[in-house]
Amino acid sequence: MTRKNTTERKQEIVNAVLVLIAELGIQGVTMARIADKVGITEAALYRHFESKLGIIGATIDVAFDRLLETLENSAASGTASEMLKSVLIAHLDFIEKHPGMARILFSDEVHFNSPALQEKLARRGALVASHIAGLLRDGVSTGELETDLDVKSATVLYRGIVQAQVMLWAHSNKTVGLVKNVDAVWKLYKKAIGA
Repeated sequence: MTRKNTTERKQEIVNAVLVLIAELGIQGVTMARIADKVGITEAALYRHFESKLGIIGATIDVAFDRLLETLENSAASGTASEMLKSVLIAHLDFIEKHPGMARILFSDEVHFNSPALQEKLARRGALVASHIAGLLRDGVSTGELETDLDVKSATVLYRGIVQAQVMLWAHSNKTVGLVKNVDAVWKLYKKAIGA
């Protein structure tokens, strides 16, 4: 068996952690479970990360990098309204395909028990919000959206839609797809932003 380089191994560890978080939540993720999932020893994990907190932090970074790339790709062309709807669908679809992301977003361990993870999640969330705000500002500047649109509030509303949809999805035990009811929600959002 060929030995993986550090970058490949770290990626493998992060991918395993996302799966474990989806299955067990952050509190259920242990160094032993990560090592078992990856097929390495716990000692080998410490060659790549100094702690569980470091691994969770790296997982947040990777997950949000992937999410932001997905959102940027989904908004490649169209009117502001079309791009915003595409981004919303891509956002919800990404979370549905990566349920560990939802558990990170709503984890007590992140929000209340670890200031470092809380700060990291806030910074990464701000990048997503900045992307949404940029699309909204573009829509205002082209005249497609209301000229007096409060972009900050419209961005908060977008984030609230995503969070509410994820909570409803979780409460349905993930039996109702996240994207399934997006048209009705989108219609309300579109009206709110004056599109």
